[in-house]
Parts: sequence; structure tokens; C-alpha cells
Amino acid sequence: MLYFTHNYTSMTSGKNDFLIGAVKAAKKHGVKSMTAVCPVEHDLAYTEDPHKSWTELRKEAEAKALDANDKLTILNTDLVYGKDPTHLVHYMAQCAIAGKIYKEFKSDAAMFSPVHHDDLAQAVRHSLESPRPGQFAVRGDEETSMKHLLELVERSCDLPLDNTRG
Repeated sequence: MLYFTHNYTSMTSGKNDFLIGAVKAAKKHGVKSMTAVCPVEHDLAYTEDPHKSWTELRKEAEAKALDANDKLTILNTDLVYGKDPTHLVHYMAQCAIAGKIYKEFKSDAAMFSPVHHDDLAQAVRHSLESPRPGQFAVRGDEETSMKHLLELVERSCDLPLDNTRG
């Protein structure tokens, strides 16, 4: 069984519940192996829990899912790129065009190792053909910052680079 969560940050609170529910349903119905592809939101999501970050809650949910089904493989992706823009890139372009750049988008601290969608597809295929339960990171070879990604988006929109917005 293959399970994908969405790669955008709205409605993220439901991601945890959906993942755990799908894993339990797969176990109940005797699914022999399950791969869940879970994009990493890199702290762009929020939580209503004042004591824990979204990242902490996501990690807890993924641990619960692994505990609930010993046939589960979780592939945590970094940013995925390909021919079509991802939600994050599209959202960054909307913000750049509107001149409302969030300070997180100007961060050199938020680092990514983008992975091409063909490489992710190969990782998923391998996971389905040769199940190996556990949690694995799917990352590209080169690391880049959120700030650098924003600069690329601004250039692609023919916008001047303006590091004072925010």
C-alpha cells in the first residue's frame, strides 16, 4: 500500500491523524507492506499546541505510526522538484509578487537538500518492491537555503531582489 501526504502546510493538523488512521487500517486489513511518503514542512506549518512545534508533533505522530504497524516504511522527503512547481515554490512566487515576503523565506538557517521527483519515484518503487520497515530520509545531494530559493523565485518572476521586505 502506498500513502502520500500532501506537500503543503494548510490543514497539516489532520496529517498526523490521517497517517495514524491509515496505518492502523492497513494492519487491520492485513496489508503486507505499507510505504508512507511524508514531505517535511520545515517549520512553515503551525500548531495550536503552545508547548510543541509542528515538527515535534509530526515526529511524535510518525513514531506512533511506526509503533502501530511493523510493516510500515516512512519516506520523509525534502523539497521535491521537477517540471511543475511545488506548492511551496508557487506560494513563494505569490508572496514575492505581492511584496509580502515572510521572514522565514529570507532565512539562511532553513536549509534544504531538494530531491528530483524521478529520484523520489525510484525510492518509492524500491520501498514497494523490497519492503524494509522503518523511517528513511529522501534528500538530494546539494544543500541550499530558503533565502537562495527565494532569490531564484524572484529572478524567475523578473522581480528585483529586495532583502528589505518582510
